[in-house]
Amino acid sequence: MKVIAISTFEKQGGAAIACHRLITALNKFDVAARLLVQEGSPAPAPFVLTTSETRLKKLINFCRFVYERLTFFPYERSQQVRFMFSPANIGEDVSGQPALKDAEIIHLHWINHAFLSIRSLKKIFALNKPVVWTFHDMWTFTGGCHYTLDCTHYESVCGNCPYMRNPRTKDLSHRVWMKKKKILDNQKIIIVTSSRWLKDCASASSLLAGKDIRAIPIPIDSKKYMPLDKALVKNKLGLDHEKKYILFGAANINNFLKGFPYFIEALKKLVEISDASGCYEILLYGKATEEVMSLLPLTAHNFAFLASEEKIIDLYNAADVFVIPSLQDNLPNTIIESFACGTPVVGFNSGGIGEMIDHKLNGYLAEYKSSVDLAHGIKWVLENDKYKELSQHARQKVLNEYNEEIVAARYKQVYDELMQG
Repeated sequence: MKVIAISTFEKQGGAAIACHRLITALNKFDVAARLLVQEGSPAPAPFVLTTSETRLKKLINFCRFVYERLTFFPYERSQQVRFMFSPANIGEDVSGQPALKDAEIIHLHWINHAFLSIRSLKKIFALNKPVVWTFHDMWTFTGGCHYTLDCTHYESVCGNCPYMRNPRTKDLSHRVWMKKKKILDNQKIIIVTSSRWLKDCASASSLLAGKDIRAIPIPIDSKKYMPLDKALVKNKLGLDHEKKYILFGAANINNFLKGFPYFIEALKKLVEISDASGCYEILLYGKATEEVMSLLPLTAHNFAFLASEEKIIDLYNAADVFVIPSLQDNLPNTIIESFACGTPVVGFNSGGIGEMIDHKLNGYLAEYKSSVDLAHGIKWVLENDKYKELSQHARQKVLNEYNEEIVAARYKQVYDELMQG
């Protein structure tokens, strides 16, 4: 069967990485899958196609993105939510792409950042081909926000949006919601969410009433992401063998959903409650300013942006614990990556994180928004006499649930059902 997946980026951002890993796995296990993106990476995979081959087209893409942001600017509650809401009022028409015409199945992924508009989606649906849509956040079934936090308006009809400067019944979120309703009401698609949590949210949305919704996780190459010799990795990174390392990473540490302030408060509490805190240091990757670094109460090593997967794998292996205090997240790649390298994880019981961390088996599931419990979780992992067992359970979780062959087989079953009508 011929499958064409559609994603804004090839490897930029968690959703793109997850999509790329899935398409890689499918091709390993007898599914002819290609990936259409707006802009590929500098060295795209053989299965990647792009709509932007020229500098002019890339400039047009950028202008589209700026236009979309400018149209949202008058409505946004604050700069903090600027990139957390996508009106999808502008995008390109990819329905005429030869890869879509040739495909037997169209597989949508994360298509925002002014790549596809709601009108673009309507044209794709008009091709009358079987469609699978993997959700990487909540955008598809809300009035435009990517994560709703405490808001449940999407369960009935959006409006009075907390992301809006002046929320009201028929605000921008309501208008976007109505546009989505028009194209989704009679559209037969199979929806896949990466986490069971997101499946439950999608099932509760009135926009998706009656739709076939399933939960299938994203895979990882467990032969690439795997445990390495800690001593050798620490040597390679220039780290102290006598120290224990706490890892935190995010593309943008200042994104409020990543919960970095809770991480800082947890570290301060850790220093208070642990007699061994003098042996702990921090490993950071992502966008972090000197001002942010100065807030950390322990010595920190900032690795900034990591373009090399090898370096990322080294960091997970050098770390003794990975901490993810996200306020809402789907099925974070970072947890899967950490587990694959045998590194236990401490995180809040929020979103899909609650189904990934098995409390006190492969990590510690902290009380939501409790920096104190987060600190206790970090201490519990770092000072655990059975740390080796935690590490083994973390690795086994990946082999049991996020294995490439297992996930590819589940998606192949979805495709087979669509092909059979």
